Amino acid sequence: MKYENFNDAEALKIAVNIEEEGLEFYSTLMKSARDREVKEIFSKLASDEKEHLARFQKALLEITDSAGKAQGCEDYTVDLYLKYLVDTGVFTQKGEAKRIALEIKTDIDALRIGIQAEKDSILYYTEAAKNTKYPAGKMALEQLANEEKKHLKLLAEQLKALKKLVS
Repeated sequence: MKYENFNDAEALKIAVNIEEEGLEFYSTLMKSARDREVKEIFSKLASDEKEHLARFQKALLEITDSAGKAQGCEDYTVDLYLKYLVDTGVFTQKGEAKRIALEIKTDIDALRIGIQAEKDSILYYTEAAKNTKYPAGKMALEQLANEEKKHLKLLAEQLKALKKLVS
């Protein structure tokens, strides 16, 4: 995903894309998971991603509707750092999540990729929140970083349990 200059609206647009891709990823995996618990986890995560998407869309609408347009990032090194986070993230390229999900062969692999995607989201949301001036956007990014941490824990615990069953 390319952007001209990192600003509050851009941060939220990127977050919307991450959540759209996450929803697509977990919805696709929910259909192909073999283990019942893994299937339930992916279903829950897809539902959560849909809710996250709505929150980011609402914050984006508020910021673009407000009289004072989004403020830009004042530090070029931060702007560049956030760009690298976006460029290297699992769920940042349109259509990539579904392509990845369709290539996954095992529930363990699906959990591992989900864990990496959640880590990417946590890192991006945390860093974007630090540099976002718009209060509603900042709050949404901070809240969702915390929710993604719960997703990470859920996926990691399921991976550990599934590995025990396999070995």
